[in-house]
Amino acid sequence: MTGMLTRDNITIDDVDVQLAVETPRPQGATLVLRGPDGSEIELPDRIQKMLLGTLAAVAETGEASVGRVPEELTSTVAAEMLGVSRPTLMKWVGEGRIASFKVGSHTRFKRGDVFALREERAKERRAAFTALRESDQDWS
Repeated sequence: MTGMLTRDNITIDDVDVQLAVETPRPQGATLVLRGPDGSEIELPDRIQKMLLGTLAAVAETGEASVGRVPEELTSTVAAEMLGVSRPTLMKWVGEGRIASFKVGSHTRFKRGDVFALREERAKERRAAFTALRESDQDWS
């Protein structure tokens, strides 16, 4: 890798992006660490998913960011993660679609609740797209 490690950040260049584009990612492949003695250690599935996702992001957009999401999220951050406006998020709180709690006068959200709703919304979008495709086939 021609990238440079600076503190906790890795800076990549066009060569790294091109290598990411050209690197095959076969379905069902496993990532392993190979020691100097030839011994291999298979990486845990979650680590493999993170690394392959990072590689895919670099290949697609030329950049990637890996970070840890805090356990408690502000309404602004939660709304951004869900791809909605803050007023829409607060409406969902009122409707009981997502749980929240108060810290003083500020509304906060648990990371797990935000991730769960994000996944639920993704499933809803996939189902709607599938239904749309099927209805389009009926017209053919």
